[in-house]
Amino acid sequence: MKQTSEQTKRDQLLRAALELFAANGLNVPTAKVAAAAGVANGTLFNYFPTKQDLIDALYLDIKREFTGLLQDSAVHPGEDFRAASLAIWKSFVAWALANPLKHQVMNLLLNGQALSEKARNESEGMAQPFKKHLEAAIKRSEFAKELTVEDLMEVKGALATTCIASAMERKLKGKPLEKHIALVFEVYWRGVVR
Repeated sequence: MKQTSEQTKRDQLLRAALELFAANGLNVPTAKVAAAAGVANGTLFNYFPTKQDLIDALYLDIKREFTGLLQDSAVHPGEDFRAASLAIWKSFVAWALANPLKHQVMNLLLNGQALSEKARNESEGMAQPFKKHLEAAIKRSEFAKELTVEDLMEVKGALATTCIASAMERKLKGKPLEKHIALVFEVYWRGVVR
């Protein structure tokens, strides 16, 4: 499918914002984003009326990308929940390692509380299929009863981030990377199951 010039400009702006936010944080002026994208500052505001709109669009585009990949690994009724959870874990880690800037900026925007309430709500909606699977697993007593879905997602997110950072720092590839991913998942799994 051929992109329109409008889509190309939007993508150029988001790519420039991604690279600048990763390198400099969120205090980058929109004029710098526009210049890095090779467009006039006014053109940026045709696509993103405010800097908040730019931030939200960047985050939601990244979230849609990796959520779409995770949907392919999602747990389906009747599947081994542990095996499906490991598949989701592997998909997320692989995506983050293949897209380090996107992973970095996604965390920066989320953890820096830079998102609008509207973007947070849309992001929450993207996570609903995964939350439903966790809720069902809790009802089946696969996890410790004291844990909530939010607890499980926070623990999983923290350990996945640690797994990714360690793999990047140690430049793991191939079998050592696979072993590392499986080991950190096992730490997560043993910490949350009954």
